[in-house]
Amino acid sequence: MHASASQDKNRRKPGHNEGAHNPDYENITLAFRNKDQIKLSQSTPTKQAKFKPSLDTAPVPPWLHRSIMMLYVLLALIFLSCIVLSALVLVKNSQMSKELWTLKAELSNVSNAVWNIQELQNSQKDIWKAVQSGINEAKNKIAMAISNIQSGNDKLKTVTADITQIKRTLETLEKAQPKPSK
Repeated sequence: MHASASQDKNRRKPGHNEGAHNPDYENITLAFRNKDQIKLSQSTPTKQAKFKPSLDTAPVPPWLHRSIMMLYVLLALIFLSCIVLSALVLVKNSQMSKELWTLKAELSNVSNAVWNIQELQNSQKDIWKAVQSGINEAKNKIAMAISNIQSGNDKLKTVTADITQIKRTLETLEKAQPKPSK
């Protein structure tokens, strides 16, 4: 309770007589004689109060400054490693980009080769169709020639019979005709 009472005493504003005996209290008096001087010089005070640190703040341990410096160094190292990693990523990206361009060129070459092969296959199909139609026409002509040959064979078979009949007709005509005299 005694400590809270002393804190309350320090927190409240000191009275007229109380400030003169307190070492933490500074009495600042302004040397103005009239109100006009107060208005003119309000923006620029002539005497500034000095800040006295209170006695209840603990002193900063010496290892704290070294720790903060180590944290700054660690932060700088992390930042540098991020920069190095970013540079490595950019270099690798550039290499992969070059590889992708060569792969694209090779793919274009392969696609052109496939296109040419497909065109050759299409032209071969057209040629085979033409050859097959030529073969079919030749088959048809051969079949017609064979049928003509068979009809010719059939006529040849009848020709011998016709010749023998013509011979008989001629013989009968010769017998029926009188013989001329000499």
